Amino acid sequence: MAERRYTMVLYGALIVAALATFGAYRMLGALRDQTRVPTRPVVIATKDLPEGVSLDRLALTTRNWPIATVPVGAFSSVDSAVGRVTRIAIFNGEAIVPGRLAPVGAGAGLEQKIAPGTRAMAVRINDVAGISGLLQPNSRVDVLVTLAEDANNRDTQMAKLFMENMRVLSVGTAVQRDADGKPNNATTVTLGVTPQQAEQLAVAMNKGSIQLVLRGYGDPDTVRTAGATSMDVLGLLRGAPAVKPAEAHREVRKHVVAPPKPVPVAVVMAKPAPPDSVTVSVYRGEKPTKQTFEKPSTGGVPKSP
Repeated sequence: MAERRYTMVLYGALIVAALATFGAYRMLGALRDQTRVPTRPVVIATKDLPEGVSLDRLALTTRNWPIATVPVGAFSSVDSAVGRVTRIAIFNGEAIVPGRLAPVGAGAGLEQKIAPGTRAMAVRINDVAGISGLLQPNSRVDVLVTLAEDANNRDTQMAKLFMENMRVLSVGTAVQRDADGKPNNATTVTLGVTPQQAEQLAVAMNKGSIQLVLRGYGDPDTVRTAGATSMDVLGLLRGAPAVKPAEAHREVRKHVVAPPKPVPVAVVMAKPAPPDSVTVSVYRGEKPTKQTFEKPSTGGVPKSP
């Protein structure tokens, strides 16, 4: 009887423990559900994607992102993004959104790098104008033009920076920057310009010569210069401002015809002759009187007048 009673107590304890365990599990599950962050699949890039390239399946994958942090318009299916062309660079792990892609149907190429309101214009360069092949796509350059001030006199020239902070869209056929920065000895460079700048650049190339001046990274400042002429360069080479020919001729002539300096002449002054009379002061009482005695021509005592 006692054994049966102990068995029932054991079974009752097991049932109570099971119910307590189940209740704790349900409570923990409810707490977990309350703290769980809702997510949704988002298409992301699996590698760095430069601008102007077409997306393929190997470059994309999906990952669950918290709904609160999902970018607006982000793709949730890889099939919806395959074949689209990047408008700007996309880095590894970034979400694929329509704002980073070109319009549907656009093809890969240089036209994706042209900003609204600008044009792509190719300019011919040489090894010097192209900075020894060190220009890379997306570099920033200033355009230096050298023109003759007088069409009839090609010796008088002027150089001026007339375009600044221009974006290099491509160097030759390369539209992407080389990761190792290897020189690219192309003969043409494509710049992003406005329509007005395109007109000015065409005149500069036809009437003179241009040279590209490479800017440092993160240097957007604009510098105003007055330009340099042939006379300015000659003045720097001579160490002084250039002198007009008429002034130079006048200075040389002055030194040639200048009279010699006068030679000083010693003048000997004649000694004055001794006086012919002698004046003597004679005191009589408190009143002095002066008497003059003529000096005789021959020896003897002088006589009073």
